[in-house]
Amino acid sequence: MLNFTKSLKGRLAIYFALAIVFTLLVSGLLSAGLVQRYLQHRNISDLQSQAETLAGQIESEGLPQRRYNADLERMYGVRAIIVPYQAQALAQLPGAGGSDQVQPNNRVLLNWNMLIKGQTTVQQIRLPGLGREMVMAAHIFKAGGRPAGAVVLAKPAAQLQPWRPLAGWFIVSAVVSLVISLLLAFLLARRLSRPLHEITQAATAVAAGDFSSRLAVHSRDEIGRLADAFRYMSEEVQKSQEQQREFVINVSHELRTPLTAIAGHTQALKEGVAEDPKTVAASLKIIEAETRRLSRLIEDLLSVAKLDARQFGLRNDVIQVDEVLSDVADRFSREAAQSGVELGIAGAGEELKINTDPDRLRQIISNLVHNALVHTPAGGKVTMLYRSAAGRAEIEVADTGAGINPEDLPHVFDRFYKSASAAASSGGLGLGLSISRQLALAMGGDISVSSTPGRGSRFLVTLPAQP
Repeated sequence: MLNFTKSLKGRLAIYFALAIVFTLLVSGLLSAGLVQRYLQHRNISDLQSQAETLAGQIESEGLPQRRYNADLERMYGVRAIIVPYQAQALAQLPGAGGSDQVQPNNRVLLNWNMLIKGQTTVQQIRLPGLGREMVMAAHIFKAGGRPAGAVVLAKPAAQLQPWRPLAGWFIVSAVVSLVISLLLAFLLARRLSRPLHEITQAATAVAAGDFSSRLAVHSRDEIGRLADAFRYMSEEVQKSQEQQREFVINVSHELRTPLTAIAGHTQALKEGVAEDPKTVAASLKIIEAETRRLSRLIEDLLSVAKLDARQFGLRNDVIQVDEVLSDVADRFSREAAQSGVELGIAGAGEELKINTDPDRLRQIISNLVHNALVHTPAGGKVTMLYRSAAGRAEIEVADTGAGINPEDLPHVFDRFYKSASAAASSGGLGLGLSISRQLALAMGGDISVSSTPGRGSRFLVTLPAQP
């Protein structure tokens, strides 16, 4: 029982049951009150109607016989009382003075002013000699055109509460309704809690690394939206874990390859195996290239860590775009020359100033240029262009390389994503473009790409211009 009350299903069932009991209690009391009021009003109206009818009979037939009064009381629990108003007028009734007639009663006090006006009065009093509360309806009757008296029909007040016989039915119906309501509350609570139970089980499985379970919740309410959010979260967690595993494998491979090359050539130089100047120069060149590769790898890893932890800062300096592009061109001029690729700047001479972080902008453009050089064959061209358009600064890095396949375009900025051709030609971790776009977004801009396979690619960096 304790576990049931601690569960969501148990608490929902209890809450629903309490709400139903309270609703039944309130509605039952209101219904009983309305029924009592209606039935009491109807019984009083019947009593008034009977008094008026009896008054008419007295005017035409005279005072009722005593046996009539006895029958009336035995059958309906109603006692007829004749209250005189004027003795002379009373004596003018048909059959007046009969010994078997109901005798007038002077001890009942009536509101004669209202009765003379033709109204039927109703009041609840304790009549002399009866010892209990009575509800009586009085109506005047006349003789010879003058008020002669009033007929009073008195009935015990307790008999005008006809709801009491119905109380048993109310109780039975309330108990039956309560049992049915409790059953419905339990079923409803189980129906509402079942999706949450499934989500809980799925969350436990995901926490244990099992992504095979699939939620069967497809409703359109809040629980359905929660299930959709959980499915999305589960897919993202699974994707993240797969990326992490791939990341560890790629990092291990990317670190091992240059380190192995550096270690091999260093050992050869140390042992004097490579004595020829050309061989020594070639070994040193390989060591330098692999060192740069390691440097770029470490720089990318640090950038990813800082971006994820949001621990990178942004300066806001006024800079000349062409100066930043010139620095990047100088940095990659040797690499471009070794690859047989022409590296140039278009738009030089035009002054374009922006407020941004020069180091971060240099990092973005460097990543794009390095990527373009890697994918552009000898004899190709990599161009950096800059211009101002619609109040924004645009910097474009275009190449005449192999281009990007249409199916790869939507994913080029995804972290760790590498197309088959990119993985085969350049290796790498697939972080450069992702880092560049995250930096551009942090600087209030963005990066977009367009590409035609076989003709090259264009990466467009947009940043806010100087106000």
